[in-house]
Amino acid sequence: MSTSRRLIGWLEERLNLTEIFSFFTTFGLSYGEIDLNKPLAAASREAFTRELPTYTRGPYILGVLTFLVFIFQGITGLLLAFYYQPSPTAAYESTLLIIRDANFGWYIHQMHYWGSNTLIALLALRLVRFFIHGVYKKPRELFWVFGVTLFFLATQQALTGSLLPWDQRSYWAATRGLEVIATLPVIGSILSFLVGGMELLSGTLLRFYVLHIIFIPLAMVFFFYLHFATVRKVGLSPLPGEKQAEAKPLYPDHLFQLVILSLLLFGAILTLGTLLPAAFSGKADPFTSPPGTRPPWYLLPAYALVELLPQTAAGVLLLLVALGLLALPFIERAPYRELKKRPIFTGVAVVFCLLILVLTFIGYRRGY
Repeated sequence: MSTSRRLIGWLEERLNLTEIFSFFTTFGLSYGEIDLNKPLAAASREAFTRELPTYTRGPYILGVLTFLVFIFQGITGLLLAFYYQPSPTAAYESTLLIIRDANFGWYIHQMHYWGSNTLIALLALRLVRFFIHGVYKKPRELFWVFGVTLFFLATQQALTGSLLPWDQRSYWAATRGLEVIATLPVIGSILSFLVGGMELLSGTLLRFYVLHIIFIPLAMVFFFYLHFATVRKVGLSPLPGEKQAEAKPLYPDHLFQLVILSLLLFGAILTLGTLLPAAFSGKADPFTSPPGTRPPWYLLPAYALVELLPQTAAGVLLLLVALGLLALPFIERAPYRELKKRPIFTGVAVVFCLLILVLTFIGYRRGY
């Protein structure tokens, strides 16, 4: 018997390795049920050879890719954290050290920046895909709820991270973002309590850092787990009008396709970081707002509303939209999944998307 098998056997006498394997494969690797009563070798062999409809086909891949980008963000963020110092007196200089002096620091910083934007874009794209294909229909209502929650968390993760470089661009972008969130009833007050007020002071920066590297990532891991556990329970949702997809084993079919698609995605992030690097301006000056100040792109529609309406009205409207998104599966309960059979909600969704585009343009122009 080989040394590795003896080691696994020794561990299995003391740990439920199959349960550990089941936990980690829950995160999009295998959505088939794992028999926890079997030894690790038998359970993993069964999981890798069981034939299931592939999740690396068409729109299904978005969920797995989203989680991989989240892991990518964790790795690049950890590398940056080795050098970063979360204080107003050292944040800018430590970021400058990362960009200018650390080996591959500039590149890792750019990949982290574009990875954050990619994560938000993928989560938004998943919500669009969920609506178009009616994925939120019974019994998959929680797919939508967890997806919307992850999108909100990802935007807050990006917003808290946007302040950390402590340069002019990041400081004032975070300031505008906080001004938007401060208009939300109840939520604005909770955020103000968490970050120590709406003024970006030394304590605020430290609390942003703690939220960015600990609390929000843990919350996202929790909701990713709930989402993929739901997939394992109820299975993938077939596309409307589609026959049952061809079943294939996880290895090598699914994993090979997943590796190829992941390489393409991360290649795109590397390319964006090289060709369109994020600007890094001078040290933050709380008393001088530079021209073109606006919040990050994902808050531009909300920023436009706050600029166009009284703050109280804008905050209430934004909160109602957020709650409406979360409650969509429980509002639109018709069993039909095809768009043509949901004309009212399809029309509302089209108008909503057009408004988002118009408000994004207005919010962008308001920065000038």
